[in-house]
Amino acid sequence: MSYTPEKPFYVIRAPSDFPAATGGVITLEDNAAYYIAGTIDLSGDRIVCGENTVLLGSSSENSMLMSTGLSGTALITSEFSIPVRYLAISADVALDLDATGNASQALDWYGVNLVDCPTAGTIKGYDNAIFFGCALLNSANLTFDGSIGTVAFNQCLMDGRSSQSSIIMPSTLTITRRFRVIYSSFITLSGETGISFSDTATVPVQGYILDTVNFSGGGTYITGPDYLDNKTLFVNTIGIENSREVSQYYMNGNTTVTTIASAGVAVKAAGATTSSVLTSKFTNTNNRATYTGAITRTFRAVATLSLSSGNNQKIGTYIAKNGTVITESEIYTDTTGNGDLLNATIQALVSLSTNDYLEVWIENDTATNNITVTDLNMIIE
Repeated sequence: MSYTPEKPFYVIRAPSDFPAATGGVITLEDNAAYYIAGTIDLSGDRIVCGENTVLLGSSSENSMLMSTGLSGTALITSEFSIPVRYLAISADVALDLDATGNASQALDWYGVNLVDCPTAGTIKGYDNAIFFGCALLNSANLTFDGSIGTVAFNQCLMDGRSSQSSIIMPSTLTITRRFRVIYSSFITLSGETGISFSDTATVPVQGYILDTVNFSGGGTYITGPDYLDNKTLFVNTIGIENSREVSQYYMNGNTTVTTIASAGVAVKAAGATTSSVLTSKFTNTNNRATYTGAITRTFRAVATLSLSSGNNQKIGTYIAKNGTVITESEIYTDTTGNGDLLNATIQALVSLSTNDYLEVWIENDTATNNITVTDLNMIIE
């Protein structure tokens, strides 16, 4: 065993280089680093990490921790931060990491592979759990639970296991910031599930992020919130539908009259509208589209409408944001002397933040004749 008193660093070439097991448990030191040189089989023993214990290897291809004969109990247990680098872990149950009782604990793992693990294990209560260049290889059931700030995978590979879910986000999970997978791949064969995400797990608006993720293999790629859900932000992802922030509502054959109390004063067009099933990141009510996304964006809003208001009336039509007409959207047209339906198209570019809303407003610039908008189609994208 190699040991530097000023900075504890142990080179593990054999199981005997670890501290002696007590009752099958190897307890590692606080603030010490253990370098795994080769494949170390603990033969039924397991590891309990101390505070800020570091596990290192030279490569996940030639540094591995395993424990033949250990079944149903996690190979690695901790309630603290554990930096892990360039290491493979193989076990019936790989991890039991629960920092619920210790604030501000984090996992920052680089080049870590979980290999042939029927149960990758549970990670619970960490402030951050960050994985870069990691992999599940014939492994499944990596579960995140409790309250976690950020779970993030970057350039990772998830090659699942028959009839199992690679990643599980149960109903008891609360993500306070984000769950994010970027530049990664899921190989999910028939009968397997890539990400099993409970509909009742707590995550911020657009805090469930899949960005440039490739799903392949013909299994069930995701369950739970999909691209239409307000929790999700799926971008440039292959194999599943990507998110969109779009709204459409409409009405046909409306007979509800819009009351005009004063000439030249715009008011919201009255009538019951129907929301399109393709609407996403908006909530539509009667002639109102409310943006529910978390990211401030610029949208193009276009509305077409047919209306009537008697003979020879000058009618103004507008798109309004938060109850104020957008001047750039203004269009004036005149009804005929026969009172025929008048058609108009209005549009605007508008920046929307969470809970901003758009409506169609109208005015009679000639008199106080009421207006009936018989048909309306509003699209925001």
